[in-house]
Amino acid sequence: MWHFTLPLHATPGELVALAGRWAIEHELYISLERFFPVYAAAAVPLAGDLATAIAEFAPVRRLGLRRDVFDIDSVSASQHLMRNPETFVMVLEPVSDDGLRATALQARMAEQERLRWWIDLAREASTTMHQGATAIDPEGGGRHLMPDHFHTQGAHDLAAAGVPMLASGGSAIFEFDDIG
Repeated sequence: MWHFTLPLHATPGELVALAGRWAIEHELYISLERFFPVYAAAAVPLAGDLATAIAEFAPVRRLGLRRDVFDIDSVSASQHLMRNPETFVMVLEPVSDDGLRATALQARMAEQERLRWWIDLAREASTTMHQGATAIDPEGGGRHLMPDHFHTQGAHDLAAAGVPMLASGGSAIFEFDDIG
């Protein structure tokens, strides 16, 4: 298996817009997953209205994109990915009272060439993003430079307005290099 992960901070709306654009431009199918109050998955028809599907299926926490129709008869997130190999995944982290958690664009593919195609899409999208951050341990004060950490304009604007940029897990806080 070949895998790819692009860690970043992004608003849910920006990731939804990116997924919708890719779906239209490349004739991709989209799956929606919600984890609360119980796990459920749904599929958006090819060239379907993604915003409406998300509103009707809320709260959506993960999007999947692939070239084939989705099998949505799954009882868990891991089963959904097992039944739908070759899926490119976007986790939607909501802006909460605590801040915005980091997320990732990620994929695991059996074929290197298929993964390369997704990497090229992600790299193209990253050219419009900001790059560089420092992860800070709020308890010990340790700092870790992360020159390859990306963030979208929406995350940039939130950080500039004082919204904390949080690690995907744990207590680390990110400071973006291009915010003074």
